[in-house]
Amino acid sequence: MDRLRITGGAMKGRCLRLQEGAHARYTSSKVRGSIFNMLDDVTDKKILDLYAGSGILAIESISRGAGYAVMVEIDKKTAIRLRENIKNLDLEDRCSIMNMDVKDAIPLLYKTGSLFDIIFMDPPYERGYVRDTMMLLRGNSIYNRDTSFVIETSKREDMGFMEEGGWMLVTRRQYGDTVVSIFRNGFYNSGLKE
Repeated sequence: MDRLRITGGAMKGRCLRLQEGAHARYTSSKVRGSIFNMLDDVTDKKILDLYAGSGILAIESISRGAGYAVMVEIDKKTAIRLRENIKNLDLEDRCSIMNMDVKDAIPLLYKTGSLFDIIFMDPPYERGYVRDTMMLLRGNSIYNRDTSFVIETSKREDMGFMEEGGWMLVTRRQYGDTVVSIFRNGFYNSGLKE
């Protein structure tokens, strides 16, 4: 696979070129479609895509009407390809890329007063990244009361720590080895389809 196709919105059918030789796992079009069905309306939302990789979730959000997206990607070559895709899609005024580690990006975004409506998180599976990132977010609140946290994990990962930490599970779907969970802070859950 050397391209990913945008599956919905104004840019439906356009493709992203992928970094050659990258050993990444990309969110399939079926899973992406399901995610946006669960989120329902993303119009004018501010998006944060952590562990962005191809940036497909952020770019698909923009295609479907989101206002702005910030993508965090640590790998330099992947970030370069991401910038090329953003330019080719003429999205430079609606997207920005932070080529750094998530653990550095989150405190920096907090210091600048950034707030996001949807936070995507699709890190490498089974390495503890979700727990570490959520703890970092708890100390650097770059989210609103009704922000949706869309998290992709392996079905083998225990997400019990989320609800123990005060995050409310809104919905969860499994697709083979992949589980998509949407959480909110506390008990505010309007706007998401069960």
